[in-house]
Amino acid sequence: MTHRTTRRAARPLTRTLAVTTVLALTGGLAACSSGDGGGDAASGDLSGRTLKVAVYAGSWGESFTQAFVDPFEEETGATVELVPGGPADWLTALRSSKGGTPAYDVVAFTPNVVPSAVSAGVVAPLDTDRIAEFDQLNTVLAEQSDVDGTQYGVPLTVGSTGIAYRTDKVDEAPTDWSDLLDPKYCGHVAVSPLTFNTGIEFVAGLINEAGGSITDPADVDAAFEQLQTLKDCASAFPADGTSVETALANGDAWIAAHWDGRAFVQQNAGEPIGFAYPESGSVGALTSLFVTEGTEEEELAYTFLDYVASSEHQPVFSEGTWYAASNDENTYTEQFDEQITSGPGAYDDFVWVDYEAITPQLPDLQARWQEIFG
Repeated sequence: MTHRTTRRAARPLTRTLAVTTVLALTGGLAACSSGDGGGDAASGDLSGRTLKVAVYAGSWGESFTQAFVDPFEEETGATVELVPGGPADWLTALRSSKGGTPAYDVVAFTPNVVPSAVSAGVVAPLDTDRIAEFDQLNTVLAEQSDVDGTQYGVPLTVGSTGIAYRTDKVDEAPTDWSDLLDPKYCGHVAVSPLTFNTGIEFVAGLINEAGGSITDPADVDAAFEQLQTLKDCASAFPADGTSVETALANGDAWIAAHWDGRAFVQQNAGEPIGFAYPESGSVGALTSLFVTEGTEEEELAYTFLDYVASSEHQPVFSEGTWYAASNDENTYTEQFDEQITSGPGAYDDFVWVDYEAITPQLPDLQARWQEIFG
Protein backbone atom coordinates (compact mmCIF):
# COMPACT_ATOMS: atom_id res chain seq x y z
CA MET A 1 0.00 0.00 0.00
CA THR A 2 1.23 3.47 -0.70
CA HIS A 3 0.42 7.02 0.15
CA ARG A 4 -0.16 7.68 -3.50
CA THR A 5 -3.17 5.43 -3.63
CA THR A 6 -4.69 6.93 -0.52
CA ARG A 7 -4.55 10.68 -1.22
CA ARG A 8 -8.21 10.69 -2.07
CA ALA A 9 -10.51 13.62 -1.82
CA ALA A 10 -11.99 13.51 1.66
CA ARG A 11 -15.16 15.08 2.95
CA PRO A 12 -14.09 18.28 4.69
CA LEU A 13 -14.63 18.03 8.42
CA THR A 14 -16.06 21.17 9.92
CA ARG A 15 -15.24 20.34 13.48
CA THR A 16 -16.06 21.89 16.69
CA LEU A 17 -13.84 19.80 18.82
CA ALA A 18 -10.66 21.33 19.96
CA VAL A 19 -7.67 19.87 21.46
CA THR A 20 -5.63 21.50 24.11
CA THR A 21 -3.18 18.82 23.35
CA VAL A 22 0.38 19.64 22.97
CA LEU A 23 2.69 17.80 20.69
CA ALA A 24 5.93 19.49 21.19
CA LEU A 25 8.77 18.98 18.96
CA THR A 26 11.60 21.30 18.36
CA GLY A 27 12.40 24.46 16.76
CA GLY A 28 14.88 27.16 17.08
CA LEU A 29 15.49 30.81 17.13
CA ALA A 30 18.34 32.47 15.56
CA ALA A 31 19.80 35.33 13.73
CA CYS A 32 19.02 36.30 10.18
CA SER A 33 20.03 33.30 8.14
CA SER A 34 22.68 33.16 5.49
CA GLY A 35 20.41 31.06 3.28
CA ASP A 36 22.58 27.94 3.36
CA GLY A 37 21.19 26.30 6.47
CA GLY A 38 24.09 27.55 8.52
CA GLY A 39 22.74 30.82 9.84
CA ASP A 40 25.54 32.82 11.47
CA ALA A 41 27.80 29.81 11.78
CA ALA A 42 30.58 31.54 9.89
CA SER A 43 30.80 34.30 12.50
CA GLY A 44 31.53 31.77 15.23
CA ASP A 45 29.56 33.79 17.81
CA LEU A 46 27.18 30.92 18.53
CA SER A 47 29.82 28.67 20.04
CA GLY A 48 29.17 27.66 23.61
CA ARG A 49 25.51 28.69 23.59
CA THR A 50 22.68 26.24 24.33
CA LEU A 51 19.22 25.95 22.79
CA LYS A 52 16.47 24.06 24.62
CA VAL A 53 14.13 22.24 22.27
CA ALA A 54 11.08 20.20 23.29
CA VAL A 55 10.97 17.17 21.01
CA TYR A 56 9.40 13.75 20.61
CA ALA A 57 11.32 10.72 21.77
CA GLY A 58 11.75 7.41 19.95
CA SER A 59 12.53 7.06 16.25
CA TRP A 60 11.17 10.53 15.56
CA GLY A 61 13.65 12.14 17.95
CA GLU A 62 16.53 10.05 16.67
CA SER A 63 15.89 11.16 13.10
CA PHE A 64 15.45 14.76 14.20
CA THR A 65 18.86 14.65 15.86
CA GLN A 66 20.56 13.16 12.82
CA ALA A 67 18.94 15.54 10.34
CA PHE A 68 19.11 18.85 12.19
CA VAL A 69 20.83 18.78 15.56
CA ASP A 70 24.07 17.07 14.53
CA PRO A 71 24.87 19.37 11.56
CA PHE A 72 23.74 22.44 13.50
CA GLU A 73 26.03 21.67 16.43
CA GLU A 74 28.95 20.75 14.19
CA GLU A 75 28.72 23.88 12.06
CA THR A 76 27.87 26.46 14.73
CA GLY A 77 29.57 25.16 17.86
CA ALA A 78 26.31 25.65 19.74
CA THR A 79 24.55 22.92 21.71
CA VAL A 80 20.96 21.71 21.41
CA GLU A 81 19.42 20.26 24.55
CA LEU A 82 16.49 18.07 23.56
CA VAL A 83 13.73 17.75 26.15
CA PRO A 84 11.59 14.66 25.53
CA GLY A 85 8.24 14.25 27.18
CA GLY A 86 4.54 14.66 26.53
CA PRO A 87 2.70 17.45 24.73
CA ALA A 88 0.50 18.44 27.67
CA ASP A 89 3.56 18.65 29.91
CA TRP A 90 5.30 20.99 27.47
CA LEU A 91 2.38 23.40 27.26
CA THR A 92 1.92 23.36 31.01
CA ALA A 93 5.62 24.09 31.54
CA LEU A 94 5.51 27.07 29.18
CA ARG A 95 2.45 28.45 30.90
CA SER A 96 4.09 28.02 34.30
CA SER A 97 7.27 29.82 33.22
CA LYS A 98 5.46 32.66 31.45
CA GLY A 99 6.83 36.03 32.50
CA GLY A 100 10.25 34.57 33.24
CA THR A 101 12.70 32.45 31.30
CA PRO A 102 10.61 30.01 29.23
CA ALA A 103 11.06 26.32 29.88
CA TYR A 104 12.14 25.84 26.24
CA ASP A 105 13.40 28.08 23.47
CA VAL A 106 11.70 26.11 20.73
CA VAL A 107 8.72 23.79 20.93
CA ALA A 108 6.87 21.61 18.44
CA PHE A 109 3.10 21.75 18.44
CA THR A 110 0.42 20.21 16.28
CA PRO A 111 -2.56 22.25 14.99
CA ASN A 112 -4.75 21.20 17.90
CA VAL A 113 -2.51 23.04 20.35
CA VAL A 114 -1.80 26.16 18.32
CA PRO A 115 -4.95 28.13 19.35
CA SER A 116 -4.29 27.47 23.04
CA ALA A 117 -0.57 28.28 22.78
CA VAL A 118 -1.27 31.53 20.94
CA SER A 119 -4.04 32.64 23.30
CA ALA A 120 -1.82 31.86 26.29
CA GLY A 121 0.93 34.01 24.81
CA VAL A 122 3.62 31.34 25.11
CA VAL A 123 4.69 31.32 21.45
CA ALA A 124 5.94 34.34 19.52
CA PRO A 125 4.85 35.54 16.06
CA LEU A 126 7.31 34.22 13.49
CA ASP A 127 9.50 36.61 11.50
CA THR A 128 9.36 34.63 8.27
CA ASP A 129 11.97 36.88 6.64
CA ARG A 130 14.53 35.33 8.97
CA ILE A 131 13.92 31.84 7.54
CA ALA A 132 15.85 31.62 4.28
CA GLU A 133 13.66 28.97 2.63
CA PHE A 134 10.31 29.88 4.17
CA ASP A 135 8.88 30.74 0.75
CA GLN A 136 9.61 27.15 -0.33
CA LEU A 137 7.48 25.65 2.47
CA ASN A 138 4.14 24.16 1.45
CA THR A 139 1.47 26.83 1.82
CA VAL A 140 -1.27 24.42 2.96
CA LEU A 141 0.97 23.27 5.81
CA ALA A 142 2.06 26.78 6.74
CA GLU A 143 -1.56 27.88 6.96
CA GLN A 144 -2.19 25.46 9.82
CA SER A 145 -0.18 27.70 12.18
CA ASP A 146 -1.51 30.99 10.85
CA VAL A 147 -3.81 32.55 13.45
CA ASP A 148 -5.87 35.57 12.41
CA GLY A 149 -3.39 36.44 9.69
CA THR A 150 -0.28 36.08 11.83
CA GLN A 151 2.20 33.29 11.13
CA TYR A 152 3.50 31.51 14.22
CA GLY A 153 5.03 28.22 13.20
CA VAL A 154 7.49 26.64 10.78
CA PRO A 155 5.83 23.46 9.44
CA LEU A 156 8.16 20.49 9.46
CA THR A 157 6.56 17.11 9.05
CA VAL A 158 3.21 15.93 7.72
CA GLY A 159 1.47 12.60 7.64
CA SER A 160 -1.90 10.90 7.95
CA THR A 161 -3.67 9.58 10.99
CA GLY A 162 -5.12 6.19 10.14
CA ILE A 163 -5.13 2.68 11.59
CA ALA A 164 -2.02 0.75 12.68
CA TYR A 165 -2.38 -2.93 13.46
CA ARG A 166 -0.44 -6.10 14.25
CA THR A 167 -0.20 -8.15 11.07
CA ASP A 168 0.41 -11.33 13.06
CA LYS A 169 -2.77 -10.85 15.09
CA VAL A 170 -5.17 -9.19 12.64
CA ASP A 171 -6.08 -11.53 9.78
CA GLU A 172 -7.69 -8.96 7.51
CA ALA A 173 -6.50 -5.37 7.21
CA PRO A 174 -9.02 -2.84 8.58
CA THR A 175 -10.65 -0.56 6.01
CA ASP A 176 -12.25 2.24 8.01
CA TRP A 177 -12.41 3.86 11.44
CA SER A 178 -15.35 1.81 12.72
CA ASP A 179 -13.28 -1.35 12.33
CA LEU A 180 -11.62 -0.47 15.64
CA LEU A 181 -14.99 -1.15 17.23
CA ASP A 182 -15.20 -4.73 15.90
CA PRO A 183 -15.87 -7.12 18.81
CA LYS A 184 -13.15 -9.46 17.55
CA TYR A 185 -10.57 -6.93 18.75
CA CYS A 186 -12.10 -6.59 22.21
CA GLY A 187 -9.34 -6.61 24.79
CA HIS A 188 -6.74 -5.56 22.25
CA VAL A 189 -7.64 -1.98 21.24
CA ALA A 190 -5.57 1.08 22.12
CA VAL A 191 -7.70 4.19 22.66
CA SER A 192 -5.84 7.47 23.13
CA PRO A 193 -7.30 10.14 25.42
CA LEU A 194 -8.59 13.39 23.98
CA THR A 195 -5.60 15.23 25.41
CA PHE A 196 -3.57 13.59 22.65
CA ASN A 197 -3.98 14.23 18.93
CA THR A 198 -4.89 10.77 17.80
CA GLY A 199 -7.66 10.60 20.38
CA ILE A 200 -9.43 13.57 18.84
CA GLU A 201 -8.56 12.44 15.33
CA PHE A 202 -10.12 9.03 15.97
CA VAL A 203 -13.35 10.69 17.09
CA ALA A 204 -13.21 12.99 14.08
CA GLY A 205 -12.68 10.00 11.80
CA LEU A 206 -15.70 8.18 13.21
CA ILE A 207 -17.86 11.26 12.62
CA ASN A 208 -16.51 11.72 9.11
CA GLU A 209 -17.12 8.06 8.24
CA ALA A 210 -20.76 8.46 9.29
CA GLY A 211 -21.11 11.51 7.06
CA GLY A 212 -21.55 13.80 10.04
CA SER A 213 -20.08 17.04 11.26
CA ILE A 214 -18.49 17.86 14.58
CA THR A 215 -20.47 21.07 14.55
CA ASP A 216 -23.62 18.97 14.96
CA PRO A 217 -24.11 17.88 18.60
CA ALA A 218 -26.13 14.87 17.45
CA ASP A 219 -23.20 13.63 15.35
CA VAL A 220 -20.85 14.08 18.29
CA ASP A 221 -23.25 12.17 20.52
CA ALA A 222 -23.36 9.34 17.98
CA ALA A 223 -19.55 9.12 17.97
CA PHE A 224 -19.47 8.91 21.77
CA GLU A 225 -22.07 6.17 21.66
CA GLN A 226 -19.64 4.27 19.45
CA LEU A 227 -16.83 4.89 21.93
CA GLN A 228 -19.06 3.48 24.66
CA THR A 229 -18.86 0.08 22.96
CA LEU A 230 -15.10 0.10 23.69
CA LYS A 231 -15.58 0.69 27.43
CA ASP A 232 -14.63 -2.87 28.39
CA CYS A 233 -12.54 -3.60 25.31
CA ALA A 234 -9.77 -1.01 25.44
CA SER A 235 -6.47 -2.54 26.53
CA ALA A 236 -4.23 0.54 26.46
CA PHE A 237 -4.60 4.31 26.64
CA PRO A 238 -1.42 5.70 25.04
CA ALA A 239 -1.08 9.46 25.50
CA ASP A 240 1.77 10.06 23.03
CA GLY A 241 3.16 8.60 19.83
CA THR A 242 5.92 6.59 21.50
CA SER A 243 3.38 4.96 23.82
CA VAL A 244 1.29 3.89 20.81
CA GLU A 245 4.41 2.33 19.26
CA THR A 246 5.19 0.53 22.51
CA ALA A 247 1.66 -0.78 22.97
CA LEU A 248 1.70 -2.27 19.48
CA ALA A 249 5.24 -3.63 19.76
CA ASN A 250 4.58 -5.29 23.12
CA GLY A 251 1.28 -6.74 22.01
CA ASP A 252 -0.65 -4.72 24.60
CA ALA A 253 -2.78 -3.64 21.64
CA TRP A 254 -3.37 -5.16 18.22
CA ILE A 255 -4.98 -2.12 16.64
CA ALA A 256 -4.91 1.65 17.20
CA ALA A 257 -5.41 5.03 15.59
CA HIS A 258 -1.86 6.08 14.76
CA TRP A 259 0.34 8.11 12.45
CA ASP A 260 1.46 6.51 9.21
CA GLY A 261 5.11 7.55 9.43
CA ARG A 262 5.67 6.01 12.83
CA ALA A 263 3.94 2.81 11.73
CA PHE A 264 6.15 2.62 8.64
CA VAL A 265 9.31 3.00 10.74
CA GLN A 266 8.28 0.02 12.84
CA GLN A 267 7.36 -1.93 9.73
CA ASN A 268 10.65 -1.14 8.00
CA ALA A 269 12.49 -2.30 11.13
CA GLY A 270 10.93 -5.73 10.68
CA GLU A 271 8.15 -5.46 13.26
CA PRO A 272 4.78 -7.04 12.35
CA ILE A 273 3.04 -3.69 11.93
CA GLY A 274 0.65 -2.79 9.13
CA PHE A 275 -1.07 0.50 8.36
CA ALA A 276 -4.44 1.16 6.74
CA TYR A 277 -5.67 4.46 5.31
CA PRO A 278 -9.41 4.68 6.16
CA GLU A 279 -11.61 4.65 3.08
CA SER A 280 -13.66 7.58 4.38
CA GLY A 281 -10.54 9.69 4.71
CA SER A 282 -7.41 10.02 6.80
CA VAL A 283 -6.97 12.99 9.10
CA GLY A 284 -4.05 15.28 8.35
CA ALA A 285 -1.31 15.19 10.99
CA LEU A 286 1.23 17.99 11.16
CA THR A 287 4.02 19.12 13.46
CA SER A 288 5.33 22.68 13.33
CA LEU A 289 8.07 24.38 15.32
CA PHE A 290 7.54 27.53 17.34
CA VAL A 291 9.79 30.10 18.95
CA THR A 292 8.73 30.60 22.54
CA GLU A 293 7.76 34.02 23.84
CA GLY A 294 10.48 35.59 25.98
CA THR A 295 13.31 33.29 24.94
CA GLU A 296 16.78 34.65 25.59
CA GLU A 297 18.15 32.67 22.64
CA GLU A 298 16.13 34.14 19.79
CA GLU A 299 19.15 34.48 17.50
CA LEU A 300 20.17 30.89 18.11
CA ALA A 301 16.60 29.70 17.60
CA TYR A 302 16.20 31.33 14.22
CA THR A 303 19.53 29.92 13.10
CA PHE A 304 18.30 26.47 14.11
CA LEU A 305 14.98 26.97 12.32
CA ASP A 306 16.96 27.72 9.18
CA TYR A 307 18.29 24.17 9.35
CA VAL A 308 14.83 22.75 10.08
CA ALA A 309 13.28 24.46 7.04
CA SER A 310 16.15 23.58 4.70
CA SER A 311 15.69 21.33 1.67
CA GLU A 312 19.23 20.10 2.37
CA HIS A 313 18.37 18.64 5.79
CA GLN A 314 14.66 17.79 5.65
CA PRO A 315 15.03 14.70 3.42
CA VAL A 316 17.35 13.11 6.00
CA PHE A 317 14.62 13.50 8.59
CA SER A 318 11.91 12.24 6.23
CA GLU A 319 13.78 9.11 5.29
CA GLY A 320 14.31 8.30 8.96
CA THR A 321 10.70 8.85 9.97
CA TRP A 322 8.86 8.03 6.75
CA TYR A 323 7.02 11.33 6.96
CA ALA A 324 7.10 13.87 4.17
CA ALA A 325 8.53 17.23 5.17
CA SER A 326 7.31 20.71 4.36
CA ASN A 327 9.81 22.07 1.84
CA ASP A 328 8.37 21.63 -1.67
CA GLU A 329 11.91 21.56 -3.10
CA ASN A 330 12.93 18.43 -1.18
CA THR A 331 14.48 15.58 -3.15
CA TYR A 332 13.90 12.08 -1.75
CA THR A 333 15.17 8.62 -2.54
CA GLU A 334 13.32 6.57 -5.14
CA GLN A 335 11.86 4.22 -2.51
CA PHE A 336 10.50 7.11 -0.44
CA ASP A 337 9.08 8.84 -3.51
CA GLU A 338 7.29 5.67 -4.55
CA GLN A 339 5.52 5.36 -1.19
CA ILE A 340 4.99 8.91 -0.02
CA THR A 341 3.29 11.70 -1.91
CA SER A 342 4.67 15.15 -1.18
CA GLY A 343 5.07 18.59 -2.67
CA PRO A 344 2.60 21.08 -4.18
CA GLY A 345 -0.99 19.79 -4.18
CA ALA A 346 -0.23 16.72 -2.06
CA TYR A 347 -2.21 17.92 0.96
CA ASP A 348 -5.05 19.81 -0.68
CA ASP A 349 -7.55 16.99 -0.05
CA PHE A 350 -6.53 16.19 3.50
CA VAL A 351 -9.16 16.26 6.21
CA TRP A 352 -8.01 19.02 8.56
CA VAL A 353 -9.60 19.45 11.94
CA ASP A 354 -10.65 23.03 12.72
CA TYR A 355 -9.10 23.08 16.16
CA GLU A 356 -9.66 26.79 16.63
CA ALA A 357 -13.39 26.16 16.36
CA ILE A 358 -13.47 23.07 18.56
CA THR A 359 -11.33 24.33 21.44
CA PRO A 360 -14.24 25.64 23.53
CA GLN A 361 -15.81 22.17 23.58
CA LEU A 362 -12.71 20.31 24.65
CA PRO A 363 -13.24 20.26 28.43
CA ASP A 364 -16.71 18.79 27.99
CA LEU A 365 -15.48 16.22 25.49
CA GLN A 366 -12.62 15.19 27.75
CA ALA A 367 -15.04 14.77 30.64
CA ARG A 368 -17.26 12.56 28.51
CA TRP A 369 -14.26 10.46 27.48
CA GLN A 370 -13.29 10.06 31.15
CA GLU A 371 -16.80 8.90 32.02
CA ILE A 372 -16.41 6.07 29.55
CA PHE A 373 -12.82 4.97 30.15
CA GLY A 374 -12.04 6.34 33.61
